[in-house]
Amino acid sequence: MDVAHHRLTQARQLRGWSQRDLAEQVLVAGGREHVNVATSKKTVSRWEHGQVPDVVTQELLVKVFNLPEGEHLLAPWPLWLPAPDIPELYYPWTPRGTVEVLADSLRSGRMDRRGFVILSGVTLTTLLHDWLITEPEIVHAATGSGRRVGTAMISRIDERIADLQRADDTLGGGDLIGEAEAHLSLVTRLLSESSYTQAQGIRLYAQAADLARMAGWMRFDAGQHAAAQRYFHAALRSAHTSGDRLLGANILAFAAIQQYSVGNPHEADSMVRTAQAAVRGRSTPTVDAMLHARQARALAKTGDARRCHHALNQAVDCLNEGTSDDDPPWAYWVNRAEVDMLTGSCMLDLGDPARAQQKFAEAAAGYGPGYVRDHSLYLTRMATAQLQQKDLDRACDSAGQALSLTEHISSTRSTDHIRDFVELLAPYRTEAAARNFLDRAHTLLSV
Repeated sequence: MDVAHHRLTQARQLRGWSQRDLAEQVLVAGGREHVNVATSKKTVSRWEHGQVPDVVTQELLVKVFNLPEGEHLLAPWPLWLPAPDIPELYYPWTPRGTVEVLADSLRSGRMDRRGFVILSGVTLTTLLHDWLITEPEIVHAATGSGRRVGTAMISRIDERIADLQRADDTLGGGDLIGEAEAHLSLVTRLLSESSYTQAQGIRLYAQAADLARMAGWMRFDAGQHAAAQRYFHAALRSAHTSGDRLLGANILAFAAIQQYSVGNPHEADSMVRTAQAAVRGRSTPTVDAMLHARQARALAKTGDARRCHHALNQAVDCLNEGTSDDDPPWAYWVNRAEVDMLTGSCMLDLGDPARAQQKFAEAAAGYGPGYVRDHSLYLTRMATAQLQQKDLDRACDSAGQALSLTEHISSTRSTDHIRDFVELLAPYRTEAAARNFLDRAHTLLSV
């Protein structure tokens, strides 16, 4: 069971409580009710790993979370526990509703540091369904209280979006989040207050979608999953209002990475399939290749090797059709090296480290210096594949290269990959290659 997604984990984190804090709260509640309980941090951990507390303890938890008496009788454990509130889901799929969602995502995203996803299950399915079937409302010219939006301003925002995308590839998102949010705030304010033509409005909503997607990606890269999802949701809304289905599909593809990375591969697969359905007949081979590759990653995480290989083959077939003048600007990174890297990651998940190492090596030559974060991630995965083949020296060398790259980027995701590799090295701590790498990792990452 993925503890990060357990309703109890989310409920206590909403209160800012550790497992020990919650255990103490239950003990205090038991004392007030003259009920003898022996709840400890380990007890809470067992609950979050699937054990169901007895009825008496659930009654105490109702009091601890300040819920109405008998709340635990209205739904099975743990569904009656408090969950994150997501008011943005209830705004209408209209231009005005989109502006409200953008504004709310900026307000909550900057404060939200919770380490769990808030959209899953029924709420996620409903969101995907609404995006897929709701016809976009026409964006009309607006006459706001602010000044008229000029063509030069919109062009400048386009330039900043392109710059941010490439800077994120090179530097990681940690140091760029503030800049992305500042530009998103500007575009949201223009949509809310300024005057613009219909054509300008459509461009502004598309720009907001690009910027919200980047803000979500950067928050995800920093491990801030709730904030990331709020931005992805806002981005999807804004792309929908702009009428750009391909842009919406790209947003879902990035959001799917978050889902399969935190242990929800089936939901990631659902997101990509929704995107594929939305763009069928209006896509390009490059975009289709990206979606097939993203689906393959999700399927590998589920262990579905047959469908994963099929999706990877489809991605390669699409790439072989070549680029198109209709390819959107954001698809600049979709190429054979990227698909090879994703193929290597799939093979690693499916338990074929030799094939994974081969694909990582094939892809490495195609990666330019502008993709520092991705290079670090895949070097760490290469190291894992080599370690699984008992090639300790080469594994530590690959991980060492990845560690060197992380000195130049701000990416929690990249350093987390290295921390995971450090744990894999535990059985080899006495070996010289492992000791040397672990000494460096301790100095740079304090692991």
